[in-house]
Amino acid sequence: MKDPTSISLTEVINAAREFSKKYNSDLTIPTPIEDIVEIQLGIKLILIQGLIRNFSVNAFITQDFSTIVVDEYMFSKQPDRIRFTIAEEVGHLFLHKDWYSLNGPKSIEDYLKFQETIDGNLYSFIERQAKTFAGMILIPSPVIEQKWAEFAQKNNLKTPCLFYDLPDTFPDFARLFQVNQVSLLIRLKGLKCVELPDGFWKKLKK
Repeated sequence: MKDPTSISLTEVINAAREFSKKYNSDLTIPTPIEDIVEIQLGIKLILIQGLIRNFSVNAFITQDFSTIVVDEYMFSKQPDRIRFTIAEEVGHLFLHKDWYSLNGPKSIEDYLKFQETIDGNLYSFIERQAKTFAGMILIPSPVIEQKWAEFAQKNNLKTPCLFYDLPDTFPDFARLFQVNQVSLLIRLKGLKCVELPDGFWKKLKK
């Protein structure tokens, strides 16, 4: 069993590429993540009322990878955010399968125990890896590079461009991928398409 803390960024990138190659080979945008999960992977999506309110989590995948439990309100009111969350949970299957099979939560009740007992440093690793994986399968590099080139040319943007130079149409650009603007900014920053100002993430959290 591989320790999640030893998984490299290169391994995460390769896993995301293999996922897209197998489950979204024509790089359809927006990535049909729900269909992939339910039809191709055979994972059930179960909506639960009050998951965020009662358990402080918007979704989680069960230890046996049979089910992704999702907060019902977020599913209906914040579809772009929940798409990313579902992709994150799939990331645990493709990055942390052996570890998660032994240590992941078996049920909603078990999730609280999972949160209380997991090492904070380890949790940070697996969540960051899963988020990176999610961004890469929802915003595949070949597609975003092409779409960004077109967007930049249309709006007279240099690459990399400054965050403050992004036009008012940037939210429409994010909607092409059905992700929120923050998720897209993270991908664009990683691809060196956009430069974010110092303290950007701290200001965002306030």
